[in-house]
Amino acid sequence: MSRITYLFITILLANYKISFSQNTILTEKNAVENALLMNQQIKIANLKIEKQTSLKGSAVNLPNLEVLIQSPDGKHFRPGLMQGFEFPTVYSQQAKLQKSNIKITESEKGITLNSLTYSVRISYNEANYSLQKYLALKNQDSTFAEILKMNEIRFNVGQISNLEKINGESYYKQIQFSKNQAFAEFQNAKMQLAILMGNPSDTSFSILKNYSKITDYEIKENLDTTFAQNPIQQYYISQKDYFNRQLKVDKHKRLPGLMVGLLNQADNNTPFRYHISAGVRLPIWYWAYSSKIKASKKDIEIINSQSNYANYTLFGEYNKELALFRQYIKALDYYENTGLIQSEEILRAAKESYRLGSIGYYIYLQNINQAYQIQYSYLESLRNHNKSIITLQYLKGDQKY
Repeated sequence: MSRITYLFITILLANYKISFSQNTILTEKNAVENALLMNQQIKIANLKIEKQTSLKGSAVNLPNLEVLIQSPDGKHFRPGLMQGFEFPTVYSQQAKLQKSNIKITESEKGITLNSLTYSVRISYNEANYSLQKYLALKNQDSTFAEILKMNEIRFNVGQISNLEKINGESYYKQIQFSKNQAFAEFQNAKMQLAILMGNPSDTSFSILKNYSKITDYEIKENLDTTFAQNPIQQYYISQKDYFNRQLKVDKHKRLPGLMVGLLNQADNNTPFRYHISAGVRLPIWYWAYSSKIKASKKDIEIINSQSNYANYTLFGEYNKELALFRQYIKALDYYENTGLIQSEEILRAAKESYRLGSIGYYIYLQNINQAYQIQYSYLESLRNHNKSIITLQYLKGDQKY
């Protein structure tokens, strides 16, 4: 294969990849899955779990072996060995403590997963909202482009004044500015999604255009006080277990330790030179152990208080968001059942009336603007409704996508 042919095939493949990427439709589910797979926060959480798992062997942390050089007869030096041990149950308790530490890092990863999922879903909702707003403004732009053409004809034949003509052009420029701003917001939302998905350089994906309200999740109207599925609660459960096990370790360390040695206290004429030596390590410095035990008990009290505070906070945030959700659902119901129908009717009637000359130019503009404002308000209500449900699911730790 020649170099020119190879280069030509490479260019074709590159163009194919770019074309394929630009035609990729990103769903909310795909966005969340990509983020959970590629986001650096998840990688960091996994590394923390691996770190704590690798520390399981440190549970049996024996004191360093002591190598002794002694001279029992004052003339010759004899080497010896001495090894200390904690009371055997200390090591079993430390192993359980390290397992508890692993559970803490796993619960921290759960918090990261819940938070990342929430961020991706919010960003996707914002991207979809910005896209729909842009498309609506683009439609309004087309409508006013037709109005400007009509104004030009009517101005030339003397049906409208120069002021009315200029007013229409000014309003059209405002629409174009809003349209460009909405498109910039859409691009920024896509960038935020790309960052969350771990690939900020690729924003070539497309967003689904069928923006609709979330309906597959039941919101309880009564005040909810249970947040057992929220990873924050699992984190505090793990923390409580950890500090309880730390207290047990501290208590077991008060028990006597052991010492085993291999020493030579004989002279050169003794048949058995090396002898096993055994002893007990007495924890007579009690204040050090009692201080650690008191500190561990305080840790338990602190984590219990933090757990209660976290539950109160979740309760407050949930019910605050629930109150907002009740407002959003009423607003959305109005626009779905009444507002959008009125908007279409206003647009149709205004165009027909203006064409027949039964209403003036300014009244026509006011009606057109009112009709589109209803559509924008509907999109805002839909955005707030979906965002509220996503937030409620996040607080409950029960996200569905």
